Amino acid sequence: MIQTIGIPGGLMIHRDGVLWKNFFEQLGFHCVTSRKSDRQILEQGTERAVDETCLPFKMYLGHVMELMGKCDAVFIPRMGGFKTREKMCTRYEALPDLVKNIFRDEQIPVLTVSYDWYDRTTEEKVYLELGDKLGKTKKETKKAYIFAKKQQEAWLKSREKAQNQLMEKEGTKVVLAGHPYVLHDAYMGGELARILEKMGASVLYTDYVDRDSALKKSYDFSRVMPWLINREIIGALMALRKKADGIVLVSAYPCGPDALVNDMLIRRIKDLPVLSLTLDAQSGTAGVETRIESFIDIIKYQKAGGYGTKN
Repeated sequence: MIQTIGIPGGLMIHRDGVLWKNFFEQLGFHCVTSRKSDRQILEQGTERAVDETCLPFKMYLGHVMELMGKCDAVFIPRMGGFKTREKMCTRYEALPDLVKNIFRDEQIPVLTVSYDWYDRTTEEKVYLELGDKLGKTKKETKKAYIFAKKQQEAWLKSREKAQNQLMEKEGTKVVLAGHPYVLHDAYMGGELARILEKMGASVLYTDYVDRDSALKKSYDFSRVMPWLINREIIGALMALRKKADGIVLVSAYPCGPDALVNDMLIRRIKDLPVLSLTLDAQSGTAGVETRIESFIDIIKYQKAGGYGTKN
């Protein structure tokens, strides 16, 4: 019988974690999350992953290991998407299967549900199915989902409001553009934000922009790009660029969607300095401080009227 549900502190917890935690707690379950990412968690996950696996997935496996023995089941959703044109990376579609296979000897109990665009589903239907799996009535589940969704929207709105206020202030503003699980992971993008702030720059985040409006704006950039999160990143950049002095594109090696999309962005964005950073399991953020410092110097030079100043 499930009483405690574990939520690994990686990947989509940085996007949907507020929704998940509130949903389960409203249904009467106790939630535990793994601690913040660090070198030890990454090393644990790296030991269980193949070399070609991306850095965030290696980190995620380490977070799954951190939950062993601390919960009755680990929540690992299968995320395909809601529309045929807006999909997730294929790794998300296979995530519960990958975890079960990698930890087959440990037989980790996995609680899962599918966001499956093949069935033209909706998010509410996904959570009704999840509640049914947990033995809850439709009424209980719908009430929990509505509450959790409101909490998630309030959480995002508070960050969007704070960011809008920040954009109106004086000073250098730099957009950190990337997947939420890279930008806000303590061992990855979290360090980049600290470096930028130490150099006097205000940090704007692409995932602190309204998701629906960002998704809509992304179609001005590309009509055919399939990846949902990359669409949200691009749409947010389109909304933030007029208030920004520079953009740092953050990717985790070897992310296939980012490799294609970031190259397009660099070629298309001509009015702002763009720094592309790729993080890997070996170096993490080591060595990037000098590159960021040079990037900030370029921004300051342009703002002072130097070569390449935007019109």
